[in-house]
Amino acid sequence: MKIAILGTGGVGAALGTRWAAAGHAIAFGSRTPDSEKVQQIVAKCGAGTAAKSPREAIAAADAILFAVPWPVARETLMQLGDLAGHTLIDCTNPLLSDMSGIELGHVISAGEQIAAWSPGAKVVKAFNTASVKVMLNPQFGEHRATMFYCGDDAAAKVTVRQLIEDIGFDPVDAGSLTSSRYLEPLAMLYIHLAFRQGFGSNCAFKIMRR
Repeated sequence: MKIAILGTGGVGAALGTRWAAAGHAIAFGSRTPDSEKVQQIVAKCGAGTAAKSPREAIAAADAILFAVPWPVARETLMQLGDLAGHTLIDCTNPLLSDMSGIELGHVISAGEQIAAWSPGAKVVKAFNTASVKVMLNPQFGEHRATMFYCGDDAAAKVTVRQLIEDIGFDPVDAGSLTSSRYLEPLAMLYIHLAFRQGFGSNCAFKIMRR
């Protein structure tokens, strides 16, 4: 699969590395594709990986990972042009600047707002409830960490489910995109537990069934 990754922070780099190792072709979209930082990420991902401008990266992509900081989300989307028909994986969390809470939630979510800002895009919320450490290794003994996802387009959700499985998570379909209203506060709980309650970032959520 051809995957465009918008955002070269920890999440974008981690998922790009994992998907490249799983055999996917990765194109990082960056305003500075030739920078040392971006080129180091490309080199770590190996053959089949490239860095381009954001518009060039998404041009032939089967899926787009939207991993930019929430404060620049709208600006970034406006620069991409028409995203109608594209599968857009939103892993943003609308965090306040001091990480004490979230700007949106309950009555509208970042996932729904991003869908409104990119008419026609097939938005699927995923990869917002785990740390970079867990993305790099979601295996905890005999258990795989859970990765929740939600969206309104059935075909796009099948694609995202496969990408979740490809890097070792246990995928759980949380329903329509409105479930982002639950997943984003859940991410805030994760941050609270990891950084304020002393759990650290090497922990994960797990749904158990019987």
